[in-house]
Amino acid sequence: MADDNWPKYGTDENKEYRFRELHGKTLRFTVKAAHDCHLAFTSGPEETDPMIEVFIGAWEGAASAIRFKKSDDVAKVDTPDILSEEEDREFWVALDHDEIRVGKGGEWEPFMSWVIEEPFPITHYGYSTGWGAIGWWQFHHDRTLMTEDSLTYIYEPAYGDTVTFSVSCGNDAHIALTSGPEDTEPMYEVFLGGWENQHSAIRLSKDDGTSENMTKVETPSIMCSENMSSFWVSFREGLISVGMVGSPNPFMEWRDPEPWKVTHFGYCTGWGATGKWKLEI
Repeated sequence: MADDNWPKYGTDENKEYRFRELHGKTLRFTVKAAHDCHLAFTSGPEETDPMIEVFIGAWEGAASAIRFKKSDDVAKVDTPDILSEEEDREFWVALDHDEIRVGKGGEWEPFMSWVIEEPFPITHYGYSTGWGAIGWWQFHHDRTLMTEDSLTYIYEPAYGDTVTFSVSCGNDAHIALTSGPEDTEPMYEVFLGGWENQHSAIRLSKDDGTSENMTKVETPSIMCSENMSSFWVSFREGLISVGMVGSPNPFMEWRDPEPWKVTHFGYCTGWGATGKWKLEI
C-alpha cells in the first residue's frame, strides 16, 4: 500500500505523460484515481516510436488495454471498479523476456498481457491521468531500504521473472527467491561478495533440510560499502542468472532441473556488513 515516507506524485486531467527513467524490468506502483490511469513505456524521456501504452480503468473505468505505436489495442479486458478515487490501488507491470504483463498487487497472474512483436529497448516510463480524472501515484523503486548485520531476509513480492536492485555494503549481500513471504523449502539463495568479498554463489536449499552451492565464482571486491553496485537476477523456468546492470551476460548461472514458481524476493546482509538497497521490483 501507499506510504507517506516516500514521494507521492500528482497528475491532472490533461493526459500528459510525465517521464522517469526505468531502471529494472518491473514497475510496481500504487495509484489513487477515479479512472484513466495511463502508462507509456518508451526508449527515451518522451513519447517515442515505437512505444507501449497501458491504460488501467479507461473507458470511464470499465476496461483496461495495452496499445502499441498509438494504434489499435493489442489487448483489452473488462475491469470494472479496478480503480478508486477513495483509496490507493497497487499494480505491477513486468517487461522482461519480450513480453508485457500487467497485474494487481497481491496477484501473481496478470489480468492483461501481450508478447511484444517488435521488441525495442525500454529505458523510460511515463504516467498520467486524463479525461476528467486526477491521480496520486507512488512508485516502489523510490524507496531506500536498510539492512542490519543479521542475515535475516526481508521479503517483497516478485511479480516479474527478473529483479533488479542496487546495494551498497562491504560484503555479503544475500538474495533469496522463495514461494512465499518467508524462508521456504525449497528456496534459491544468491550470495554476492561472500567469503570476505571474494566469491559469489547460487545455493539451493532443499526440502530435506540440506543446502549446497550449485555454482560458485570468483568476484573479488564486487561489493562496496561507499558506492552502490547494481545487479539483475533472472529466474524464468528454473534458469537462475545473475549479472551486473549494463551487461546482458550473466557472470553466474545455474539451471534447476526441477523448477518451481518464485513469488517473493528476500534481501539481507550479514557477516559484519550492513546494507543500503534500492529495489527495482
